Amino acid sequence: MKTPKLFNLVVPAFCLLVGSAVAADAPAVDSTAAVPKAPTYDPAIEVPLKASQVIELFPEGVPGWRDIGPEQYTPANGTYTNISNPRMIVGLPPAGTPQNGAAVIFCAGGGYVHVAGPTGMNSWLNPLGVTTFNLIYRCKEFGAPAPQQDVMRAIRLVRLHAKEFGIDPNKIGVMGGSAGGHVAASAATLFDEPVGKTGAEIDSVSARPDFAVLIFSVLTMEPPYAHGQSRDNLIGTNPTQALIDQYSLEKHVTRNTPPTFIVHTQGDTTVKEENDLMFYAALRKNNVPSELHLYTVGPHGSGIGNAYGDGGIWPQLCNEWMRFNGWLPPSPDALSPVNQRAGGAGGARGGAGGRGRGARGSGAPTPAAATDASTAK
Repeated sequence: MKTPKLFNLVVPAFCLLVGSAVAADAPAVDSTAAVPKAPTYDPAIEVPLKASQVIELFPEGVPGWRDIGPEQYTPANGTYTNISNPRMIVGLPPAGTPQNGAAVIFCAGGGYVHVAGPTGMNSWLNPLGVTTFNLIYRCKEFGAPAPQQDVMRAIRLVRLHAKEFGIDPNKIGVMGGSAGGHVAASAATLFDEPVGKTGAEIDSVSARPDFAVLIFSVLTMEPPYAHGQSRDNLIGTNPTQALIDQYSLEKHVTRNTPPTFIVHTQGDTTVKEENDLMFYAALRKNNVPSELHLYTVGPHGSGIGNAYGDGGIWPQLCNEWMRFNGWLPPSPDALSPVNQRAGGAGGARGGAGGRGRGARGSGAPTPAAATDASTAK
């Protein structure tokens, strides 16, 4: 197996539903009018998908849009700033590797300041047969709830068009690093709340991801563990307690939160590991199948490589977790006896607990491309 290269993941109020009284002499309501219309296929999305294809999230118009000036792209680190047109960029398995039905919507970090485009995540996930959708979401110029609307619309779009995209609608995950981890975890916890809806017909499609992978993630808005820059950019420098509570995602974990894989290091001085510890405790309290991988060495956004000790193997462990739960197919090169797990019974996906048993050695692909550290802070 090739030695892995350095991989860095450097690493948003409420909508109120108001009832109205109906006069006693009001005309009868047509019961069929209350049935939501089935979302229709958007012919603007070209299929079959192509690598680097751009998919607009809101063809009907971006909610809350305002003119904030032109978007800026920095080639040096591949980041987008001043985003007003949220979208996804497609990553496909390489030639000769078929899609296996799994999809990952990846949310890069950036402190809600900027967002990275297609990253080294593609070089890890695409060779596994996973279709990736790199999310370019709105940041500080809009604040909450724009990023949450963006990620949940992304999930709804992928699920709505799963057949056309070659995706299994039950194998759609979210993955995020740093502030992008907050975006991803928002989908995992707030998927049924008004905050992620825009009033469009597609809101009737489930925005619940089937699994979540959170890496060096911003998860709480409560001091003293909140990441100050991310909190300020998302909910303002003087947020109300209601806003703090709404976007402190550990407070929104329920038994319906999807299985979650968490990675962090004790060496991270940018985003405190307590973010993940509190979130993991909430997962445990609600009996959500989850794994927490906490390593000693490695700064914020560190990935794989000898410089980071045993923390560099987390992508291989994530592969095993995904195989064990049926989101990836069995492999003869797997670390654990996943062939016994075919069919999805038991384990996290089946709701009976579970992690795969560890072993040595793996031929599973791991991230190969380096990503600038500034993209996940």
